[in-house]
Order: sequence, then structure tokens, then C-alpha cells
Amino acid sequence: MRLPRNPKKQQQRLFLALWPGENERRQIAKLAAQAADRRRVCDANLHLTLVFLGATTPDQLAAYEAALADLSIPAMELVLDRYGYWPQPRILWLGSSCTPPELYGLVAELHRRLRGCGFAPERRAFQAHITLARRFTGSVSTQPLEKPVRWPISEIALIASLPSPEGSRYEVLRCWPGG
Repeated sequence: MRLPRNPKKQQQRLFLALWPGENERRQIAKLAAQAADRRRVCDANLHLTLVFLGATTPDQLAAYEAALADLSIPAMELVLDRYGYWPQPRILWLGSSCTPPELYGLVAELHRRLRGCGFAPERRAFQAHITLARRFTGSVSTQPLEKPVRWPISEIALIASLPSPEGSRYEVLRCWPGG
């Protein structure tokens, strides 16, 4: 007798993100360590979310991948030069005082392509940031960073959020290179 498949078990929690290279990751992790000694995001999980896809079935994933198959990433550099803080969720983040317009354009293009697959984007406006710490209770410097992180962007990554005893672990499933 064959057991019925549980579609919930086949779902993956996914998002599209800018995934830092090792050099950028080291720099971001160093800034995180300087700003927050507790409740830090694991260095291996540092990223910049472009689109949160949420619980995704294999059929949805296939549709998303087809919609993004010929995606071209515009050449840009993201300069991470300031800390920020959201008091309600108590999130310490790293961001840019001048987000490149190409990044906003890329997020809009991702939304346009994914809407064709039935995806409903978040209503709140995109704000480029890397979460450094959650439930943060320290103080946040409002001064620009002396040594900003210069991050050349050439690809986006599809990331799976995998539960583990230590908290979520992120795994890159695939990337779309720039062209």
C-alpha cells in the first residue's frame, strides 16, 4: 500500500538574496562583531534578502526558476557604510546611505517576473539591509563607517532556509549570474 504524499513536507522555505563572497562576508562579520556581541546572526547566514518567497512547493519552484531563467543582473556596487536599527523587532542592520538605483530596479524586475507565476510580493517597500543581530539591546552608532564594505554585485542566489538545532541554516540552491 502506498502512503499519500504530504505536500507540506515537500515545501521549502526560500528567498532570493545577494550572497556575499568570502571577502565581503569577512568584512561584514567583523562589523557585526564590533557592533553586537550577543544575538548576532551566524556569519555563514549573512545576506541581503531581495525577495522572500516563503513556503514553496516543487511546482512553484519550477515556475519561479523558469521565470528567472534569462535574468540579467545589472553591474553595480553596493557600499555598506552605516548601521541601522528597527526598534519594534529590535533588529540591528548594516546598510547603505545611497542604495544604487539598479538594485531597486532589480527587485522590481524580480517582482514583475514572479507575479506572472502567482507570487504576491510583500507590501512594504524594499530596504536594502543585512541583518546583523536580532533582539538587539545595545546602542547604535549614527556615524558613517570609517571603512565601508564595497561589494560588487554580479549575481543573485536562491537560498533555502533549513531548520537546525542551532537555528536556521541557509543553503545556496542556485545562482543567476550577471550578463
